[in-house]
Amino acid sequence: MFAQTNKRVNGLVTDTSKTAISNANVLLITDKDTLRTTTDADGYFNFSRVKVESFSLTVKSMGYQEFSGSYTFGKGKELEIKGIELKFAGNMLKEVLIKGKPNPMRIMQDTVEYDAASFQVFEGDNVADLLKQFPGLEIDDEYNTKTMGKEMVKLRVNGKDFFTNNVKDFIAKLPAAIVSKIQIIDDFGDEANFTGIKIGEPTKMLNIVTKPGMNKGQFGNGGITAGTNDQLGGNGNMSLWRDTKQSSGGLNYTTSNNGAGESENIRLSANHRDKLGKYGNFGVGYNIGRNTSAFNIEQSIETLNPLGTFYTNTKSNGENRNSNQNLNSDFSFNNKKIFLNGSIGVSYNQSNNLSESLINQLGIIKQDRKDNSQSSNKSPRVNANVSFAKVLKNKRNSLSANFMVSTGSTNSNQNISTNTLYYDKNTQTLEKDSLLNRNLITEGNNQNVNVGINYSLGLKKLKDSLARQALSFNYTASVMRSRNDVTTLVFDNITQQPRYIDSLSTQYTSMVISQSLGINYNYTNKKMRYNFGMNARPTLMTSNYLNLNQKINNNAFNYSPNLNLSRTITKGKTISVSYTGSNNAPSLYQLQPVKNAQNLQNVIVGNPNLKPSFNHNISSNFNYVHLKSGVSIQTGLSFSTTRNEIVNNVILLPDTLNSLKQETRFENTNGTYNLGDNYTLNIPLKKNKFSVSYSGNINLSNRATFINSIKRFNKGVNLSQSLRGSINLKQANITASTSYSFNSNNNINLNSINDIALFNLGQISGATFFRTHNFRTDLSGSLRLKKLNVNTNVNYSITNSNATFSQNNRDVKNLNLSLSARATLKKSYFVGFSATKQINSGYSLANTNPFILNANLSKAFFKDQSLSININANDLLNQGNNLARFVLGNSIVDRRSNQITRVFTFGLNYNISKFGGKVFRVDAD
Repeated sequence: MFAQTNKRVNGLVTDTSKTAISNANVLLITDKDTLRTTTDADGYFNFSRVKVESFSLTVKSMGYQEFSGSYTFGKGKELEIKGIELKFAGNMLKEVLIKGKPNPMRIMQDTVEYDAASFQVFEGDNVADLLKQFPGLEIDDEYNTKTMGKEMVKLRVNGKDFFTNNVKDFIAKLPAAIVSKIQIIDDFGDEANFTGIKIGEPTKMLNIVTKPGMNKGQFGNGGITAGTNDQLGGNGNMSLWRDTKQSSGGLNYTTSNNGAGESENIRLSANHRDKLGKYGNFGVGYNIGRNTSAFNIEQSIETLNPLGTFYTNTKSNGENRNSNQNLNSDFSFNNKKIFLNGSIGVSYNQSNNLSESLINQLGIIKQDRKDNSQSSNKSPRVNANVSFAKVLKNKRNSLSANFMVSTGSTNSNQNISTNTLYYDKNTQTLEKDSLLNRNLITEGNNQNVNVGINYSLGLKKLKDSLARQALSFNYTASVMRSRNDVTTLVFDNITQQPRYIDSLSTQYTSMVISQSLGINYNYTNKKMRYNFGMNARPTLMTSNYLNLNQKINNNAFNYSPNLNLSRTITKGKTISVSYTGSNNAPSLYQLQPVKNAQNLQNVIVGNPNLKPSFNHNISSNFNYVHLKSGVSIQTGLSFSTTRNEIVNNVILLPDTLNSLKQETRFENTNGTYNLGDNYTLNIPLKKNKFSVSYSGNINLSNRATFINSIKRFNKGVNLSQSLRGSINLKQANITASTSYSFNSNNNINLNSINDIALFNLGQISGATFFRTHNFRTDLSGSLRLKKLNVNTNVNYSITNSNATFSQNNRDVKNLNLSLSARATLKKSYFVGFSATKQINSGYSLANTNPFILNANLSKAFFKDQSLSININANDLLNQGNNLARFVLGNSIVDRRSNQITRVFTFGLNYNISKFGGKVFRVDAD
């Protein structure tokens, strides 16, 4: 009888980003008694001996606002309290310092969390400096961020949208000192978080959890710059942040002489985001930009073959002018019963380009070409989308829908003049001089409509009170309509009168209707979430060639399973597996059967019988962290293959003078696949004062290609291994790393007639042309004394690309040595230098072994060092060559832009970085 009076209460506590909060204090309060418990590592709590019908619940956790609610059991003896979200505590009276050993990492379902207190944060560090210390994360010099080989595509702060949500825009601007935690989240989208139905492969989201009181601030900078290369510029940008209320604006202008001519850039931007009522928010942003850039490029391509060597030397110059405008707005509403969000965007892009080039082909084939081109392009576009979801009367059921529409057009006008000089194979004397002037006018437009609906039917409750199961039915349809008109006029070389060319002109419309119908079973409990189902995807394609009076229908049907599994094996150990399939329709460019002769040496002919390709993608991840030692392992395995892949079929054709030219067509084929694995092991020691990490990736690929309508496969192997160690002490830190990478480079880039000639000779079918080895080691350190701070970095790397042919062997070597240092004197003077020496062999272009020496001096003013004067000297010895090296298939490409490299600049800069009423310095990289 006593047991029948006991009732049970359980629930889940998360933050606003749906990440579980562990060790939160939960109080169940009745008139006579108070029961206490804490949430576990996954955010769950339960009370098993509740003897009253009604009670109140209070949830507390450091850094979050307190939650309170009143509840009644009703008819049941068990009550699950869903959706307890603790909001970030924006205002705290004072910081509370908790001494103890922080755990560097926490592994949860869909989330990897890093504790900033476990890593070194120094004055002047930005968030990117903090992220670089985390195992499993990669940050490059442009602030592109990857985790386990996947790009971070969205940024949030405290689980909320943050200005543009662009990761690289803000990790360099926000100070690391305001960060409490960093969360790497598998994001299925806001709608999936609302309905609980998570299907497909997630994207990666970076969520910054700030320290108490640091969810508001002002940051930005302004300055002026002048330099010896006629450089003159000014910039100013400011961001005001009050949690959900965010406003920013910026203006940047620079002009200079880049060595080829004028370079000018101007950009204006403004953004605002705020709450909309009690449950909603909205954002709006506008930016406009214009840039002009002259260029002077020199390029040399050397292609290897046992029968001889092909050389292509190109010199080009000209000017590019581009302008663009973008207006975007979005809104969202979520009151736990109804979810609604949408966005609208308008953009307009315009470009005008002038170019002149001289192309010399030597070796087995000798041919010269002079090209002059002038083009203008305009492309306006409008897109809008809205998503809706609702919890139905039966709370286990939900309904969601989405709608998207977009329209855009392209208008371009291109004048091309091509002068081709043909030479005798044996005597190398000029045989023919051909001149062709033509005007290509292109008008295109496209409209796209997408509609989707999903109904989730909750099934009966299971014995596990925290478990939920449901069937979801979904249907999506997209309709894409396009029109493309190409008019080709050829000018008479004597009278300059234009003549319309039927065979090079086209009027073309197409409609593609893609549909997907699926059914999925979804199951979720405390430790696991999985769904599986089937999807059918019919595609209907109609192409109408108006000028040919020809209509072609091309239909396809694909079906595939759908799988997504995420499981917490034990505390700190998770595994996930997902499979997705997707259709990709061929483009207008690939479908239209009319010749595109913009490049006379590579005429493009579409294939109207192409079928849509279908991509299969499988990925899995395993994450583990030892709760006591902090040792962590992260690994990810992926496999992808494509059915009916659309590939180029390059056909080599002789011309009237026995030389060679190519024609590119398109085919469907099977056999391409890619298999990859990423992994990292991190071992922290002595409360993370010392750490050792080992990471790497292995990638195997098989690529199908067609040469002269003959199918071939080219296999590739890519791997990299890296070992890193660090010592982090109060006054000094040292980081050392060494890495090795190998690449069997045989991905054939069919952009050059030389590549095609070799294939036609049958000498390199499926061959590996170069095996590239790279070894690199880095040593960096910093010393922080009372009156002197010093930062240094030493780098050594060597790259060796070995040709695999037994004769005519061509090895390319590259050695880089670099040293940089920066010192802080008397807290306000900063002196720095960097030196780089390159030693290269095998380059085709001259001046390949430069010694680059840079120096800078700056003086900071005011107590917060917000104002600074900077003097920079780049390439003091004037040895810069802007030379880049690429190994593509059987070709070595050397490319150089002739720009000014020795530049002296003077700048005045004022920086604002204030959060929670405190000033935080963020040093420039």
